[in-house]
Amino acid sequence: MLEIYKKINARVMSTVEINTKLSLLPVNLKTAISSYKLNEKKQQRITGLELLKTALINNKMDADLINTIQYNPFGKPFVNVDIDFSISYSDNNTILGFIKNGSVGIDIEHIKRIDYKLYKDYFTKNEWEFMNENSFTEAIFFKLWTRKEAAVKAIGKGAFFDLKNVEVINEFITIENKNLKLSTEFFENQYCFSSASTSL
Repeated sequence: MLEIYKKINARVMSTVEINTKLSLLPVNLKTAISSYKLNEKKQQRITGLELLKTALINNKMDADLINTIQYNPFGKPFVNVDIDFSISYSDNNTILGFIKNGSVGIDIEHIKRIDYKLYKDYFTKNEWEFMNENSFTEAIFFKLWTRKEAAVKAIGKGAFFDLKNVEVINEFITIENKNLKLSTEFFENQYCFSSASTSL
């Protein structure tokens, strides 16, 4: 079953607090997170790991499994057990999708004004017509966008998969022989997040 963990409107950590938390991580994670220049990015990654620890503990698993995080050839993180997880960030919000014996992808975006024409090549004809029927509102755009991002993360390919090759208007889709359920939520009238999982 898909589980969603959120840290919404997190308070901003001081540099000292960030460095203290980094010092407690294994070298590989500490090095990866320290490579980010902005404290905001460091805090997001630290918060993502804390949410993953919570998910592991809630599922009666060893929280130290985060020390074994590896990455597939497309950059998706995983641990060597029968779980899958996906983490996404936007501003001071962090979302984690966690599933046993399945696949999950998650994406969160800040809803803002955009020039839709710049993104036409990322959408199918049906999706573009669907957005046109809905007057190209930001809410509809980001609903479809986050669903696309979540779907390609769920199959473990992320940015290496052409978003135009996945249509996400419907709640259930099949992509690369995986049957995925899509779900979308809005909060604070500012953010949209979607999940894609094999949890039916």
